[in-house]
Amino acid sequence: MKIGIIGAGEVGLTYARPWSAAGHEIVLCDLKPSPRAQAIAAELGLDVSTSIADVVPACDVVVSCVFGTVSLAVAEQALGAMQKHALFVDMTTADPEQIRIAAAQATQLGVAYVDVAILGAIALTHEKTNLIGAGAGIDRALNLFASAGAPLKPVEDGAAGDAAALKILRSVFTKGLEALTIECFMAAEKQGVTHKLHDALSDIDQASLRDFLGALIRTHVVHAPRRLKEVEEAERQLRAANMPVSVLPGVRDLFQRTSDQIGSNPPQAAAPSLEEAFEWLFKANGINR
Repeated sequence: MKIGIIGAGEVGLTYARPWSAAGHEIVLCDLKPSPRAQAIAAELGLDVSTSIADVVPACDVVVSCVFGTVSLAVAEQALGAMQKHALFVDMTTADPEQIRIAAAQATQLGVAYVDVAILGAIALTHEKTNLIGAGAGIDRALNLFASAGAPLKPVEDGAAGDAAALKILRSVFTKGLEALTIECFMAAEKQGVTHKLHDALSDIDQASLRDFLGALIRTHVVHAPRRLKEVEEAERQLRAANMPVSVLPGVRDLFQRTSDQIGSNPPQAAAPSLEEAFEWLFKANGINR
């Protein structure tokens, strides 16, 4: 199988090596190949091109590994030159809506399109980094990445753009949790209770993540006013200890907003279901679901 990789940066070079080892014919394409890209290409005996138009017409698979800001432009250029029934793999960090636009164009041109999102630090775990994918070309992509020993998991009933959207949402969760962890555990370390804090948080391990997060959402729309007081006190104590406070003010603002909304329009159910909680949150914030 002939694979054209557009973008000979960290991602493109990571997968070039195992795909080459698996027997695929690899062509690298980069407007300005770096010395590292040129060295790896020479090591693997790969061709390097600076022209998309020269590379993609002969490829069975085209993998885009460019920056998200140029993702759509690169996809449009590549798709227009690809042969019908070829596979386009988008591994960029593009806006999900741009991916959906490109996928629609691919459908019109008879090209299979798949959106593959990277869920980890590829510089550390290389081709073993977890991936999720969605789009019409997912079955072919599963075989392609399996040949590199890469763990690609399909998004259930997913369309192109869904993997990118999930990656962004995952970042919202993990980066927010990271920031809160730093703020919380610095305070714990200063007070000499870090190990005890782990014990105090151990009950969270007793429930599944899905159940725990669902409980947070369901109970938030009922107990936000009481929890607001706890947040305010926590922020006061951190400031009194001269600790940096960045995350808690945002947490306080969210709890304050929910508390105000409860005061003017309380949820009808005393113990709302997850669906009822979402319905109330969207309505209270004036957002169409």
